[in-house]
Amino acid sequence: MKYLDMKYSTKALVLPLLFTTIACGKSQDSGSYQLTFNERMNRQAYLGSTESTMYLHGYDRLAPVKGKGSFSIDKIKGDSSTLVLLMELSGQEGFSFAIPGKQTGRSWRFTAKSGELSVADNGEVNGSLTASAKEITWKGRLFDDELMLDVKIKYLKSGGGVPAESILNTHFELLRSGDQQGGNGQQGCTIVWESRPVFNVYEGGVDLIYVPVCH
Repeated sequence: MKYLDMKYSTKALVLPLLFTTIACGKSQDSGSYQLTFNERMNRQAYLGSTESTMYLHGYDRLAPVKGKGSFSIDKIKGDSSTLVLLMELSGQEGFSFAIPGKQTGRSWRFTAKSGELSVADNGEVNGSLTASAKEITWKGRLFDDELMLDVKIKYLKSGGGVPAESILNTHFELLRSGDQQGGNGQQGCTIVWESRPVFNVYEGGVDLIYVPVCH
């Protein structure tokens, strides 16, 4: 799997990679409302579809590309945990990244010199940060049963075949899978938690993170 700072091939540009997030969700379970963020999210897999559009130089729009994505947390220790977002295409192109932060009750926040990202008590997701010469903006909503998210990546420098000022937008529509069912209506999908290399936007480099995989 390619990462946030991956090198893009010409073919990968024709099949643009992905990143944008707006969120809307539906229900908040009254029982889960008493849980902290980490308790509510522990071993919960949000899986579903993505659609990404790249704008080369910020204005030359390429055709949108569909893929699949997941959202979860890992490395839980006390109030700390790491948010993990993955997207991949059928051809194994895509991105993955992890953001370490801390909960306060039902909310969660990452704060650093590079920017911040938060999940509010009501599930509203907002954030803007800079990592690996990319400006990343989050906007969406996390519900007990659904995540709707748009992530916008602006390339501050050219790299991997992508010109500076290019913008990559990815829209995520993910459903909470539970233990046995895949998100987005996937029937007969068993979730297996597998260790994968994921780009750490805070420290740079790659961490081994447990992520949900639909089998």
